[in-house]
Amino acid sequence: MSELRLRKLIVSSLAGIILLIALYNLWAYQGTLLASLIKDSPTDNPHRPIESVFKENGISDRTEVWLEIVKSKNTLTVYSAQRAIKTYQVALGKDYLEKQKAGDKRTPAGEYMITGKKVFSPPKRFLGSYVLQLNYPNTQDALRGLKQGLITGSDFLAIEQANENKSTPPQDTSLGGGIYIHGGGGPFMGSSWTGGSIALYSKDAGELFGIVDAGTRVIIRM
Repeated sequence: MSELRLRKLIVSSLAGIILLIALYNLWAYQGTLLASLIKDSPTDNPHRPIESVFKENGISDRTEVWLEIVKSKNTLTVYSAQRAIKTYQVALGKDYLEKQKAGDKRTPAGEYMITGKKVFSPPKRFLGSYVLQLNYPNTQDALRGLKQGLITGSDFLAIEQANENKSTPPQDTSLGGGIYIHGGGGPFMGSSWTGGSIALYSKDAGELFGIVDAGTRVIIRM
C-alpha cells in the first residue's frame, strides 16, 4: 500500500470515528439540545401547565401529592389523594421485568419515595437539568437481596436504617442504585433507553420538579 493511500485511509477512518461520536452525542443530548424545539409537553396538546390543572381542580394543599408509574404503559401520573391530576409519557429501562441487581438496566417496581432533588446547569447527558432521587433499594428490595445472597446482613441493616430515616440508602451494593426520575428525554430515543431510571422530556421534568418534594411517595407498578 502506498504512503498516500495509507494517509487517505487513516484520514477517512478518523473522519468516520468523529462522525459516529458526533451522532451519538446528538442522540444522547437531544433532550437538552432540542428542548427548545420540542413542543411544551409530549403528553398533552394543547399543553396545560400542571399548576393550572391544580387551580382548576381547586387543589392548594400539595401534601397529598404522590406519583404512580405504570411500566406496561410507560406513564407517570401525578395524583392528589385519589384524584389523577396529569399523566406524562416516560421512558424506562431495557425491559418490563422487575429490577433484581446492579447492571441489569431494569426499572424497579414497588413503593418508593423521593429522597433528594438536584438541578444541573449545564444539563447532564441523559439526565437533563432536573433530577429526583428515589430510595432504591427499599427495605423490600433489601430483604429479597438478602434471601438471594446478593447482599450481606450489614448491607441489609444499612439499607433498612436509611429507609427508616427517609434518606437515600447505600447505592453501591449488588442490588444497584442510581434510580431517578429525570429529564433528558428526546423524540428519537425510544421508550426503553434508560439504565433503569424513569425519564421524561426536559420540560415535563422541570414541571414535575416544581410540584414534588423530598418524601413524596412514588408507586411503581408493573
